[in-house]
Amino acid sequence: SWLLSVMPEIEDCKNLKQDNPWHVYNCLDHILHSVEEINKQTVEHDDDTRRVLAYTMFLHDVGKPQCYIRRYSKLYKREVDSFFNHNKASVKIADRVLDDFGFNEQEKEVIKLLVEEHDIFMFITLENNGNPNHRVLSPSLLEEKVGKYNRVGDGKTLMKHLIWVGRSDNRAQNPEMTAGS
Repeated sequence: SWLLSVMPEIEDCKNLKQDNPWHVYNCLDHILHSVEEINKQTVEHDDDTRRVLAYTMFLHDVGKPQCYIRRYSKLYKREVDSFFNHNKASVKIADRVLDDFGFNEQEKEVIKLLVEEHDIFMFITLENNGNPNHRVLSPSLLEEKVGKYNRVGDGKTLMKHLIWVGRSDNRAQNPEMTAGS
């Protein structure tokens, strides 16, 4: 099909089980559920915004197969699948394919930013927990992020979009792990 010729990674996503307590779907099914979730959340918004957000969700995890590792998790006391830096791999794929999907330069930059930042809320905590990858939620952190996003578009609007993206991603995962998201 045309889509597989543009994005052969789709087949790899279909075959990636995601053996991890946070997931109940293979990678492709998770992606498709996340698109469905963003569409539910944005029904009142304009078509251009909805299209950008739907494609963000379609692309947010396509880099996972490239980043797959099997590792022992102390937290879960078993081996799990992990996908460190999959957001960066997904951005590279998005950069390659967005022209094929007919996006203008501004839309492409927004989608790539949202794909890169889609897991932002996994790394923001309410207090210092000792993890060097986590940052404490603060006015200065929000100001820093909005400032970064301002380079691509309206930073406050993009932060709102990231909230929808994060919620859609969570709702397409294991409901036992994401209850209340």
